[in-house]
Amino acid sequence: MLTLRQELLLNLIVSDYISDAAPIASASLTRMHNLGVSSATIRNEVAILEEQGYITRPHASAGSIPADKAYRLYVESVLADDTNELPSPARDVIRHQLVNVEHDIDAWGNVATALLAQLVGYMGIATFPKMKESRVRHIELVQVQDFVTMVIVVLEQARLRKHLVRLEDPVESVQLETISQRIRAELIGLNRREIESKPMQLSPVEKDLVEATVLILKDEDLASQSERYVDGLPNLLIQPEFDDQDMMRTIVQGVEDGSLIDAVLSEAPEGSVVEVVIGHEHVGDVLRPLSVVICQYGIPGEISGAVGAVGPTRMEYTKTISGVKFISGVMSGLVEGAYTS
Repeated sequence: MLTLRQELLLNLIVSDYISDAAPIASASLTRMHNLGVSSATIRNEVAILEEQGYITRPHASAGSIPADKAYRLYVESVLADDTNELPSPARDVIRHQLVNVEHDIDAWGNVATALLAQLVGYMGIATFPKMKESRVRHIELVQVQDFVTMVIVVLEQARLRKHLVRLEDPVESVQLETISQRIRAELIGLNRREIESKPMQLSPVEKDLVEATVLILKDEDLASQSERYVDGLPNLLIQPEFDDQDMMRTIVQGVEDGSLIDAVLSEAPEGSVVEVVIGHEHVGDVLRPLSVVICQYGIPGEISGAVGAVGPTRMEYTKTISGVKFISGVMSGLVEGAYTS
């Protein structure tokens, strides 16, 4: 258990190290901060922090480097402070640029990640908002050839999916329109489970077309956060922690093959809470040198995506947490506007 003075000293070490990316000497703490105690007292307190695993020092006279345990204590104080907000001009710019693409759902992820990466100076990640269960919003049947019909399904999340169906007998265009109207009357507003359990008197052609619709819904439901958006990898690679070529290569490979992005998204929490995972708190090795700040957005229990930032453990947590929280809030508003109107 730390004393108030030790906790204050630790937070100063963390904040100075985040800013300077260099070990923090006890003398600099005395010089830079009005602590009201002697240099000897500070050195003694720093020694205790080292004994308890909050900081590391290569040798006794070296400066202090925060350990993951120190960052965790620092982050908890940031999360507990409800007054930490982005400056008003930054909020206005983010809101304006996201609202500008309000009607272009496919652009949300690209804009959000670019804004977040620019704001925090690390790598931004976002996923497309996904329904818990896909529902049919509209269906069209298009005759491609005499024996081939294209099923076009518009999903509730404004996604369009197509599937070609080969028919045993040719269907005339007038007959196809009649079939379209009947299938729309049966299926619009339903999810896959509801369609499969619904009693329907269908002709062989209609049955084939309904089965194609179910297949589309099944594929969509099984697609787990398949659409990801990433921006700001160069921001991450220029951090001094990643000067090592092997570490840089591992990060780039993890982004390119998707393993690093998968690991980040697996840590997205339920609901609108912001989750911060630091260094060795990660389950797998791929994220060990990194910290992740991530949050879900959308409509709880119905449709959700994720937005987050990836940086070194020496992350500017206050700005990053505030940025992820604000952007996820704006994106939740976009989702509510698009899917409840």
